[in-house]
Amino acid sequence: MHKCAACGFESDDFPGSICPQCGKKFATGMNLVPGMNRGLFLITLLPVVAVVGFMSAFHVPPAMIVFCGVGTLLPAILALRSRGALTVVKSFPRRPPSPQPTSVKLLDVAIGLCGFCFLACLLFCFVAFLNSYMVYRRFQGQPYHATAFQVLRPYYQISAGMHGPDIQVYARGLVEGNKEWMDLLPYLKRTPNGQGELNDLVPQGTVIPVYLFPNLKGRMRVQVIGALPPAETNYNAEMLALRKGSIALAALGALLFVLVLIRRSCAAPATQAMAAGA
Repeated sequence: MHKCAACGFESDDFPGSICPQCGKKFATGMNLVPGMNRGLFLITLLPVVAVVGFMSAFHVPPAMIVFCGVGTLLPAILALRSRGALTVVKSFPRRPPSPQPTSVKLLDVAIGLCGFCFLACLLFCFVAFLNSYMVYRRFQGQPYHATAFQVLRPYYQISAGMHGPDIQVYARGLVEGNKEWMDLLPYLKRTPNGQGELNDLVPQGTVIPVYLFPNLKGRMRVQVIGALPPAETNYNAEMLALRKGSIALAALGALLFVLVLIRRSCAAPATQAMAAGA
């Protein structure tokens, strides 16, 4: 038997750690182990520190660091609360859970799917934003001028990647009398099926209008001329990912919040019935 410190009510079970007579919260098991909250909180903060440190090392904008830091901190807090709930279950005997109606089970599935979509959207938007931001930083402020790239030999290379074959299509050619390397995918707009098709699409002697960045190295030095310079193109892609990603995350977050509220309202009558039975 456990006794409520507020009104003196005694029972062998306090559903939800709340006294059914006075409504006051019963003492939980977390209070029985001094220092547990602090240790669990420090452990759950490790992912937040890792995310913030990684993004700071790559000079990601502060607004993005705050956004991703908060997005990592919220699951950490929820994990800490769930650990506390498990401690309560271990401290006090609980009755077998009552069978849940079909509507509650469907809500649980909907909450899980919505949460998965939220995390997937966050990851996709973050990767798209970071890729565009890194390329934008490379071209920002770099001098360049328009010239021509004369193809000497195209190359079609297949290597093993983490998610399947990694196909690289590039060429060696002459730019203002100097040998340079160039990525051909922005020029072709698609990936050819093999070296033979690449030779037909870009035969030796093909002249391609390009931008030359003399201060850069590797294939970054030669870029195909597009509607906008490379720096402006990647900046627009960066802002597009940030804008559309924020809208999608806000919509998914609002939907998840509404579903959680509905789920709590559906579970409230069952909790009250258990308290009345006690």
